[in-house]
Amino acid sequence: MGKPLLVAWGHEFVDEVLDALGDVEMEVVVGRPTVGQWRNAPLVLVDGRCQTLAAGMPAHPRMVVAAPAKLDGERLTAVYRGWQADFPDAPVYHLPHGAEAVRQLTAAASGQAAEVRIGVVGGHGGAGATTLAVALALVAARDGRRALLVDAVGRGGVDDRIGTPADGLRVVDEPERPAWAVERNAAEVKVVDLDRALDTRQLDAARLCDVVLLVGNVQRNALAARRVAGQLAGAGVRFAVVPSWMHDKPAQDLAEEFKVRLLDGVPMDPPSIFSDGRVHLVNGCCLLDLAEDLLRHAPYTAARVAA
Repeated sequence: MGKPLLVAWGHEFVDEVLDALGDVEMEVVVGRPTVGQWRNAPLVLVDGRCQTLAAGMPAHPRMVVAAPAKLDGERLTAVYRGWQADFPDAPVYHLPHGAEAVRQLTAAASGQAAEVRIGVVGGHGGAGATTLAVALALVAARDGRRALLVDAVGRGGVDDRIGTPADGLRVVDEPERPAWAVERNAAEVKVVDLDRALDTRQLDAARLCDVVLLVGNVQRNALAARRVAGQLAGAGVRFAVVPSWMHDKPAQDLAEEFKVRLLDGVPMDPPSIFSDGRVHLVNGCCLLDLAEDLLRHAPYTAARVAA
């Protein structure tokens, strides 16, 4: 949970912004930041005079543009048009008039995670991976977070599982370019439903995730689950094992073999929880409770998996 990031073209703009924001603490980069600095910041405030500072960076859910006070007239209009053409979701504020709005956005973002990226893959057919992926995305949207659900499998699996429409949830069907979909779409929570075949495109997307959840009934499908775990480990993907049945000793053995975390709080047989095979936002549902718990602890789980 870092500080908001100020990306400036020069030190004069840095002084102007810091004076306008008062006591809000920020990390300052003059010039182009690293992708890690950009992605890990809870908010990115960019110098409006130079779009190249943001060009090529991953889409950020909280990018704000500030135009310095000395810009006016046609030059200010050009800044507004330029940013809105290439970054339509990013608000543009003119200092000093927009200083209070920028200060409020920056202060609200301080201490928050920029985004969470969770991949979900089944260790075998019918494991419940797509069901869990949909539950994660729906719960995030229900709780007021901008959510992106990337269907990297195709074949309409994700759409077939969504039982309750949710404002704030965007579904992208992108089996050919799942990594591109993860990088170029802004959201606070990004969930990727991965194909267990795990070809090069799938693994590229998996490596972009903070953690990939390997879901399966390992005691009945040990060989298939181990194959998927081996592919993830061989590609350098951070993952955790999520058994779909309680007291799955082979799942514990698999986690120990690959030295990854075992997240064994999943309800039994997740795909059978909803009789129509879809995920509905209802009260008292253990699958949704699990999804909420996973989202709440995702940044910390990812950190422990990486360690």
